[in-house]
Amino acid sequence: MFANVLLAPAAPQQGGAGPLSLGLRLDGGAVYWGDVILPAGPERAAAVLAIYALRERIAAALGGQSPDGLGDLSQRVRAASGDESAAGEALAVATQWAYLAALQAQPDAAGQLRREYGLPDDGAIPAVYAEISDYAATAERIDRLLALRPAAIGYRLTAVGDLVAAAIGERAEHLQRFVRELGRRADMLAPGEGYAPAVYLGLNGALGQLAGDPARHIGKVLGHVVGLQDAAGERQLFLEEPFRLDETLVQVANLHRLRDFIRRTPSSLQRAKPTQVVAPCPLTADEAQVYADTGAVHGLVADASGDPHWLLTGLARARSAGLDAYWRLPARSTPRQIVLAVFLARVTSSPAILVSGDDSDVGPALVTRLLAEAATER
Repeated sequence: MFANVLLAPAAPQQGGAGPLSLGLRLDGGAVYWGDVILPAGPERAAAVLAIYALRERIAAALGGQSPDGLGDLSQRVRAASGDESAAGEALAVATQWAYLAALQAQPDAAGQLRREYGLPDDGAIPAVYAEISDYAATAERIDRLLALRPAAIGYRLTAVGDLVAAAIGERAEHLQRFVRELGRRADMLAPGEGYAPAVYLGLNGALGQLAGDPARHIGKVLGHVVGLQDAAGERQLFLEEPFRLDETLVQVANLHRLRDFIRRTPSSLQRAKPTQVVAPCPLTADEAQVYADTGAVHGLVADASGDPHWLLTGLARARSAGLDAYWRLPARSTPRQIVLAVFLARVTSSPAILVSGDDSDVGPALVTRLLAEAATER
């Protein structure tokens, strides 16, 4: 039963600077925390003040209550705040993460969440996919990530619009060259060990931007994919969001087309492991259900900074249809977020956790250690 809702620091700081965390105090005195993700820039100070004001409403709504699961908590918090602003959303998400921290301390925490969302349990321990964004991808940082022996090395594109062709080449030739270099560096760092990490590309719609109109010119997108498969060699290839179309149904339909075309290309038929097409997990149940019903992709990827109730709802729909469920930890994820994301990855029987190494290799190292500990406890 909840006794109070806390914020740390207890009062807003001058200018709204510094981190902010929300705590749920139970009637026994224990406090469990969730990190509040605040907007950057000039909106930050106003958002901080709004969060401190909203805390009073949340505390009044939750005091003396025992929510019936994460979904019930989410509804209570949103109803109490009555605020759809960035501050209201940040507070609602942080409250859910704090609840998950409290739940994780219970003996059957994973089982409770699986029952609530109808998730299967195959007992698998996720693998680690260490990724880096294009702006942070130096040889030194990539080598430090490879030294952790992740199951896949990821590369996330951030260029948009007219910058895409300059960043990856008009025919994606720069990206293909980079993929080949990743393979060479892995071979160089682990000669004779048989270490062959997969290649995970967070494309941010880049191949579609090169094609101009990916729905009309999906053959051009397919050509870029074939080139990337050749560059990856025998390594398995993951393609997240190769193009981005505005309407969900159109996006899903064309991802399904691309997946089918990839499967039938001669280069695909010769590969030991098929290329995987994945998409970001939608934050509405209806959109997630479209992916589940059509089998347009091999899996959905949940950003661990998002709303955990809706992410679990979407991943549960995906898992019920046989799709994989991945979790992604973006740059600047806190240790608290990392611990909970690893917990949720095990709850959803995820094949892997993507963790950013943009700032340092601390995040990937921590995920690697947590999963190694989980494997020894089995």
